[in-house]
Amino acid sequence: MEEENNPIKEVGAKTVEENANPTKGTVVAKKINTSALISLIFSLVGLVIAGIPCGLVAIITGIVGITKFNAETEKGKWMAIVGIIIGIVDVVLVITGIVLRMIALSAM
Repeated sequence: MEEENNPIKEVGAKTVEENANPTKGTVVAKKINTSALISLIFSLVGLVIAGIPCGLVAIITGIVGITKFNAETEKGKWMAIVGIIIGIVDVVLVITGIVLRMIALSAM
């Protein structure tokens, strides 16, 4: 009881019990999900350079990133989701472009 009314105690200082329990009161920095980051990067590169190969890599690594995602230790699940969506758009745009070119060439 005396500790609660102690004017010398610093604001926000932890008691011995709080320091003994690492899950209580500690902030752990979360790391970025590597597969999700790779998925996002490849999907954006696929929009500019190589749609099908980069799009496929983005889709695969995005799926791996979502399945291996651990919310307690990692952040960046949104990158995997966006990477998958943009990867699909990459592949669809390239295939649509190829089909339209083939139709245009056959009409000549």
